[in-house]
Amino acid sequence: MKMRILLLFLCSLSGSAFAEQPNVLHILADDMGWNALSCYGNKDVSTPNLDRLAAQGIKFTSAYADAQCSPTRAAFLSGQYGARTGVFKVLNEKEPSRAPMLSPEANAALAPEVATLATILRKAGCTTGISGKWHIANNASVAPLLKHRDGKYFDSYGFDFAGTANGGEHHEDKTVTAITDDIIRFIEMNKDRPWFAFVSHFSPHTPLEAPEALIAKHVARGFKRAESNEGKSTERPIANYLAMLEHLDNEVGRLIAKLDELKLHERTVVVFTSDNGGLARVTKNTPLREGKGAPYEGGIRVPLIVRWPDKVKAGSTCDVPVHAVDFYPTYAAISGATPPAKHPLDGESLLPLLEQTGSLKRTTLYWHMPTYTTNYGRTPCAVIREGDWKLIHWFGDYLDTTGFTPDDKPYGKLVIGPRTELYNVREDISETRDLASERPKKTMHLTNALNAWLKRTGAKLPKENPRFDEKRWWTSGREAR
Repeated sequence: MKMRILLLFLCSLSGSAFAEQPNVLHILADDMGWNALSCYGNKDVSTPNLDRLAAQGIKFTSAYADAQCSPTRAAFLSGQYGARTGVFKVLNEKEPSRAPMLSPEANAALAPEVATLATILRKAGCTTGISGKWHIANNASVAPLLKHRDGKYFDSYGFDFAGTANGGEHHEDKTVTAITDDIIRFIEMNKDRPWFAFVSHFSPHTPLEAPEALIAKHVARGFKRAESNEGKSTERPIANYLAMLEHLDNEVGRLIAKLDELKLHERTVVVFTSDNGGLARVTKNTPLREGKGAPYEGGIRVPLIVRWPDKVKAGSTCDVPVHAVDFYPTYAAISGATPPAKHPLDGESLLPLLEQTGSLKRTTLYWHMPTYTTNYGRTPCAVIREGDWKLIHWFGDYLDTTGFTPDDKPYGKLVIGPRTELYNVREDISETRDLASERPKKTMHLTNALNAWLKRTGAKLPKENPRFDEKRWWTSGREAR
């Protein structure tokens, strides 16, 4: 405690060593697909504030997350894949008990000793803050947990400040404005010392909620208003969803304006990304295949924009594949923080890409999805991307979505038996041509590499289910957040 007080005192001193330490503003959208922003090709809505960030910084075209919320947030705060942490599914998500495979049991939470990003940044002299969505333990929202453990809940995860925006309550705009207010208050309180702010939004996740004036604006432009706040594929593009995107962009603009007002622009790294691909029921992820929950590009490829004045070249782009696990080592490098000695990192610092001084050492990314999310067309699988090549291995069954729509439950026809698919995602971004049979050597190489990784990380694997019932296999499942 004395050391913490000393660090804060030193940070407040004019001319101290900490004065040059940059701030980090990490903005995470919920269910925002790769093509949702106008700077990524969306023609249905304008996102000028995020477009301006991209023009002032770097835009990644091959950035990845996990296919759903909890695994991505766990990867971000731990720097580790879900195969290693055991958080490889949405917390509290039910599994169909009579499916062909028995999914392995996931960890019910990501413990503070694993989610150490904020902790190491705090030890390096940053004041740390969070507001919005949590969903790696106990509750989907930050606010309801503020009184847990005698008010020390978020302190145990390394956060000095936790906002009161409560996504568990109904709000016209999914608390986008309230979260922004929380983070602005945090920045104002700590404007004279280095800080790390995690802006964790609930938008544009369903239910579809946005200010009525914005919804009406897009209805007037000719877009359909959703019949319910869950939306359906026949209504796409949905006016309510477009309004959510516009509102989120407006609130990002408020955050950036506050940095300008406080003269923090030059020494703040601003990062914007999403926790998974867009929900196919409410938005089209074209040219990417499928959407949230799926191992295809529409489920895992996300927007990523980084602005860092005098470090990142304005208007630049990067097509090197990167992943949510990379933020932990990147922010550690930026802040001079040291990860715990017994905390292996699966990610790699993105500084060489941001500063254009080189590339990354690693050439491979991995995903472990050993569970069923039948509303998103996924059965237990694992994925590897090496260079331009991507392999998906279905452990014991898969869903053929041909002729189905994202509104169907389950989304696809069950096909029994393992399956391996191979795609060249540079030449075939839509993953329309399975090359597994045409390229047997490449398929075997990637299969062996994927299996070695699963073994190396101690990944839990699905097993054959003796209670499989082909007629009732999916009825115990439910759509996850």
